[in-house]
Amino acid sequence: MVETSEDHACALQNLCGDLHKIGCGEDPAWLAVLLFVRDLVRHFSLFSDVQKKAVQRFVFRELARRDPSERQLRRIVTGLEGFLAENSRTAALRQALAAEKKATHALAESVSAFLRESLASERERGKLLGRFGCEAMGTLSGESEPAAMVAQLRGLVTDMLTHYREEALAWEQKANQLEKTVRVDPLLAPLHNRRALDSHLRQAIAGAADGQKPLSVLMIDVDNFKTSINDVHGHTVGDDVLRALAKIIDGHAAKNGWFAARYGGDELVLACGLDGETAEFHADAIRLAVQQYEFRPRVGGTFAGTPIRFTVSIGVAAYESGMTAEDLVAAADRAMYRVKGTGRNNVARFAAAAPA
Repeated sequence: MVETSEDHACALQNLCGDLHKIGCGEDPAWLAVLLFVRDLVRHFSLFSDVQKKAVQRFVFRELARRDPSERQLRRIVTGLEGFLAENSRTAALRQALAAEKKATHALAESVSAFLRESLASERERGKLLGRFGCEAMGTLSGESEPAAMVAQLRGLVTDMLTHYREEALAWEQKANQLEKTVRVDPLLAPLHNRRALDSHLRQAIAGAADGQKPLSVLMIDVDNFKTSINDVHGHTVGDDVLRALAKIIDGHAAKNGWFAARYGGDELVLACGLDGETAEFHADAIRLAVQQYEFRPRVGGTFAGTPIRFTVSIGVAAYESGMTAEDLVAAADRAMYRVKGTGRNNVARFAAAAPA
């Protein structure tokens, strides 16, 4: 049966009557609260059915107190504010923020340790030079024959140079590790992090603006990542799926000399020295590789028998004169969302005249 405006008016009148019975009929804020929890909240896609029922129970329980005071209204509104703040997107943002804080803390610890080791090494180097100087002066002031004296000095210099050479190799390894910590995403190594991506794109944009070589960006996003993977299999499996995707992306990047990074969440970016048409061709090859990949999560230390299949939507944008790095990424992002709106598991290339 189709509800008419008269039916709605009658329902509204009944609601007002119910509110009058508990002494709240004079304040439209109470009616707004009741309409929200009774009718509007069920349309919210951000909340699960369990969350919706929980907030309805809370409000109806508070209404049953028959307390029409401003204090009671404020109590209900505060409860609703808390409910609105607890949704899937804010939870994902908090998780991302916590991960970013953890990564930043780890980076700070790595830099601090590097500096402490550097200062300690500097002190040890001073001691070594002092010892070498003393031994060298002792050799020169001795009564040895010149040939023996030269041999002793050569031995001292050889020992010192050997020490410095070994120390230099060790510091090169430490510097490489520190650079990796600074530039690589902690979850999806060896993919780069967002900071490294921003830096790379600024340099790549400068080269593209000079006409030295073409530049395209691929924005890659897992289809239905939350509902089909995280909500069904859990966040641990979700992280493993992202790692599997990162390996596929890194394989293409390493083979072709591209720059691969995690943009945020389940979004990955490839920066390629390609024109738009060629980049689109490679994007479809990546999409097919992901579609055909059989991911088997670990269950109790062994791999599950049934694989989890997932797909990606990819947006491609080629550099156009005047674009900034942010413009280029945003263009690829718009192209990717156009795929999301037309069925997913596909590739689209950004065009200025095309709808976003």
